Amino acid sequence: MKNKNNFFNKLIAGVAIIGLVNSGISPLKAQTQENGGGCYASLVIDADQGLTKLGTPVNDERSIPENALGAPNGQNPIANAAVQNFYSLGFGGSITLAFPFPIANGEGDDIKIWESSASPNAEKARISVSQNGIDFVEVGEVSMTGSVDFGTAFSDYALFVRITDISNPAQFSNNQVSDGYDVDAVECLHGEFIIPQGCYAIEVVEFDQKKRNDGSNIPAARSIKENALGVPTDSDVAVAEANLNFVSLGFGGSITLKMSGPIANGPGADFRVVETTYGTSSGNCNRYPEKIQAFASQDGCNWVYVGEGCQDVDLDLGILDWALYIKLVDISPIGAAYNGDIADGYDVDGIVCLNGFEENPVLQDLGADYAMSVVNFNQGKRKNGTDVNANRSNPNQALGEPDGTDIINFVALGFGGSITLKLGYVVFDKDGDDLQIVETSFGNPACASYPENALVEVSLDGINFTELGEVCLDGAVDFAVAGVTAAQYIRITDRSNASQFGGSADGYDVDGVVVLQPGCAAPADNRVIADNINTPDETASFSVFPNPFQNVVTLEVLAGDASEQMIVRVMNIAGQNVLTNNVNVAANSRINHTMDLSDLANGVYLISVDTNNGREVHKLIKQ
Repeated sequence: MKNKNNFFNKLIAGVAIIGLVNSGISPLKAQTQENGGGCYASLVIDADQGLTKLGTPVNDERSIPENALGAPNGQNPIANAAVQNFYSLGFGGSITLAFPFPIANGEGDDIKIWESSASPNAEKARISVSQNGIDFVEVGEVSMTGSVDFGTAFSDYALFVRITDISNPAQFSNNQVSDGYDVDAVECLHGEFIIPQGCYAIEVVEFDQKKRNDGSNIPAARSIKENALGVPTDSDVAVAEANLNFVSLGFGGSITLKMSGPIANGPGADFRVVETTYGTSSGNCNRYPEKIQAFASQDGCNWVYVGEGCQDVDLDLGILDWALYIKLVDISPIGAAYNGDIADGYDVDGIVCLNGFEENPVLQDLGADYAMSVVNFNQGKRKNGTDVNANRSNPNQALGEPDGTDIINFVALGFGGSITLKLGYVVFDKDGDDLQIVETSFGNPACASYPENALVEVSLDGINFTELGEVCLDGAVDFAVAGVTAAQYIRITDRSNASQFGGSADGYDVDGVVVLQPGCAAPADNRVIADNINTPDETASFSVFPNPFQNVVTLEVLAGDASEQMIVRVMNIAGQNVLTNNVNVAANSRINHTMDLSDLANGVYLISVDTNNGREVHKLIKQ
């Protein structure tokens, strides 16, 4: 074999193209050789030439790989001319070429391979394409000059083309110029593909796939979570299972995605969730009512409900100025007909932001792990029919951290009364109890002797409520008992039996509501706060100084009465970690943990501390 170009001799140039593509910069002018302009191959990456029908090396004038670059020079050269304008592969040989920019996958055929032959013959080649020069996908065959379609090999673009001779030597005469497929040029037919620099999902943070509507597992081809990343294909045309471009959540399943940057809250809808349903248009839910609830978050821990939709849906970020994480939860009705088919829930193709990136993202304070606002208060009467005393009638006394004492820091519902509270953020169902309702009864009586009861209901939207059951005095509730996946509103309604109380009794007394498993924290039973439960103070407190700082910042920790390991993270304003430390803290100790941040650029950062009881975040300013 001759003219075997070592791949590594071309690698530097090839990597330059790949690097430009990966950086999002169009390399339109990069690596263009003398005859590489226009929409033609411009660089030889590798050439592995075969032999002639005689078993001899191909003639020198037909062995110049660069003759395959640029525009075609002519189709019928004289066979024995001293100068040829093509490259002969030789039987079984191949050549790998690169374009000066990503070439688009459009409608119909995408590239044309120009072949040179003095007369019609059986010269054939197999065509493969690649985006990275390493992983090639076969897309078709050509006989002499011909074109091929990328199909679903790559939904957007290709950068490299490999041409391999598959001619049958038996169909050729025994002479020196029977030397396989002759490549004159490779032309792209749809021009340059501009790699979008938009806002798309780039990481799967969490994936909880459920089953199909018949109880079976979802096929492996529909379970590739990474199919939700990148530019959505946005096509409802059926393709082979091996080429699917979405991931199925299953009925009740969910996926959490991190975006490529903080998506801005602008005018109108802020992001679009693209779903795949074959043979139907977006918004037509009669045939396939595949639906989701959507949530948005800035830190991946505290979430805001932003709405629901069927198939493709545009959503607004609501109270959030920006968001870096999107969570999608399937709520497709499992009992629907789905046109008589077996269905696998919502199929996520991808997410697109509609208003670009937020340029100056500042982490918003959504509130603490307690009820933060009163939505509705409908107070009942005392046992004797009179109004509840004024000092026990302020609904705002049910907000914030419960006091857990016998002083009047609660609101009395009155018999049959109710209060609806809104938590600072959406609470998702986790293993075990999710919320604690703290009640005040003087002297900490037992439920048997003082049965103040309340019905607890929760809601995601503040409109549709689900009953979780009753609590007596202090009590915890688990969303799972009623199949609730997420909630932000809690309605507490007095169900006390008035006949078991004296005339001045005023029903259930709400001191507060506690989120038992807040944000990203693991289950923590010691978060239960109650006036008839003795819970030790196991919470460490800390402060950061100096702030603003120049190079070094110190975290001062005053430990509670439990030893623990804290995880300290410094993040940029987009939520990306720049430093992580594990800090061991002994019970009832005081420590100063110093961090050298001199390598960081001036600006705003966040420092978060994860303890046994949750996460606390502060803003840092480097000057």
